[in-house]
Amino acid sequence: MLFVYLIYETAKLSREKIRHQFAVDAAVFVEMTNYSDFLNRTAYVNGAFPMRIFDEGFKETRIDCDGKDVCDNYDCSTKHHCVHETISLWEIMCRNGDFPMAGGTCNPNARTEYGNSDSKWDIRFGGWGADKNSGNPPGLGRDTLAILTMNDANSYWINWDDANQIYKLYVQIYQLLGSVEDAQYSVLQRLAAQHNFLKKSYWLNTGDPIPDAATAARIFSNGVGSWGLGQNVRYLCYQRLNFYGNKPTGSAFQPWQVYAPEHPPVMPQTIAGCDGLFHFMWISPGLTGNLNRLRPGAFQSRGVEVRQPWTAPANYFNHNFNQPAQPAVHVTVAIGGARSEVKPSVWPDPTPKFQVRSYP
Repeated sequence: MLFVYLIYETAKLSREKIRHQFAVDAAVFVEMTNYSDFLNRTAYVNGAFPMRIFDEGFKETRIDCDGKDVCDNYDCSTKHHCVHETISLWEIMCRNGDFPMAGGTCNPNARTEYGNSDSKWDIRFGGWGADKNSGNPPGLGRDTLAILTMNDANSYWINWDDANQIYKLYVQIYQLLGSVEDAQYSVLQRLAAQHNFLKKSYWLNTGDPIPDAATAARIFSNGVGSWGLGQNVRYLCYQRLNFYGNKPTGSAFQPWQVYAPEHPPVMPQTIAGCDGLFHFMWISPGLTGNLNRLRPGAFQSRGVEVRQPWTAPANYFNHNFNQPAQPAVHVTVAIGGARSEVKPSVWPDPTPKFQVRSYP
């Protein structure tokens, strides 16, 4: 009978351990999914969305340049008369760094789509916006963005009314993108504030009181780091936008003159933490890299280590397995690429291929 009781109590203890192990595995996986979803959605807002919007909306808009002195390069140190009668508005704005595109080359024939076979989506700013492609963009904190420059107005027949319409449309596009990103960030902040997904998932799978998962939630929170707006998570926003266009003068000697707003329009603050017009969100590579950091040990685990104590049930032999310390289950959860060659990223090269994995 003692042998039967030993088998029974051992099986009962093992069952409880396995049940709590599965529970903590599921809980941290679900909680980490909140972060991977946010990273993937932010990568889309930073890169693929504006790239496709400007490709569809501006590439077929042609601007006359016949008779104008067209700049050979961005500083206009050399000029030539335009070879073609028109140029794409998309190309003009791309060279100003107004939006990102594939490779940052501002080539109208560049690709416009990425797929599962692409390990990296090299979506970048071209021309004057190339400095925003760095890991920590110096453009963070810039004051004014000129979406149409004086050189553009001197080189191409951009009339004043069209310049105003382009400006208004540009503001609408990036205000929309900013509101989408703000909504996504607000969702993350609400879901991750108390790590309720982790606590309730653990409770549903074990039946233990919800406060019992506070230890795992605290360890998880320390492991993922700070995701509040500040040093690791920041918006790139422009306080002012400027633009130039040609306005008729009525004079036969100078029929056109380049105009700009007397004062560059000040962008209203429409989302918290963004002083002006949203451009893209930057997340520190150190913050995301910590979520896939290789941990020491034989299991080659990555990411955030979580330990959760649990209470062993009473047994026939009256041995207290909760002394001198409670037993605990352990899991490590990470966010990385589906394959080793996949390089998920928020910026630069925003590649929405973040996936959650758990390790022993």
